[in-house]
Amino acid sequence: MERQSEVVAQYPLSVFLTGALALLIYLFAVKGVVFGEPFEKVRRPFFESFYNYSSNSLVCFGFLCLCTALLEIIAYFSGIDSGIKNIVFPDSFLGKLNFLLGVIAAAFYEEVIYRFYLPRSFKEMLSKKFGDNPRLSLFCEGLALLLFSMGHLYLGILGFINALLCGAALRLCMIRTQSLWIPFIIHTLYNLLSFLIAWKVF
Repeated sequence: MERQSEVVAQYPLSVFLTGALALLIYLFAVKGVVFGEPFEKVRRPFFESFYNYSSNSLVCFGFLCLCTALLEIIAYFSGIDSGIKNIVFPDSFLGKLNFLLGVIAAAFYEEVIYRFYLPRSFKEMLSKKFGDNPRLSLFCEGLALLLFSMGHLYLGILGFINALLCGAALRLCMIRTQSLWIPFIIHTLYNLLSFLIAWKVF
């Protein structure tokens, strides 16, 4: 109970710092101050845009859920800890509210940093020395994805693999939709669903 109180007490500060950092990067990088226009603006008919957003969103969200389900099955039969059981869920209303805000802020932060900022930054820096080529782009994508996955090592090896697969799917979704908000919404819904299931089951 004491550990849970300490965790809940840290939520407001972590939410503020995470959200503030992500917002600063969003304003200075995503809005074009650093890189110019982040996404190519293509005018499409409404139904074409709706189909692009909805189809990629559903495929991405389904892939995330499928990966997690398969890894949980592996964890169940192999005895490997998936890490989700170690998450401390608050009991109070304020704690739950802070937890919710933290999940939203963390998803936004990760999409801005790992799906948008780092791949572009790595490519921008390395292309000046090695030139622009497909292998360099693939290396930059992989490096950003690896850093994102390493941030989930606290969930164990299965958490690392899950982050690797889901991170790749979210990055691909961002590229295909040319939008930061679509993968952010998917990421948030996926996290909320995962935590809700873990809270009720475990």
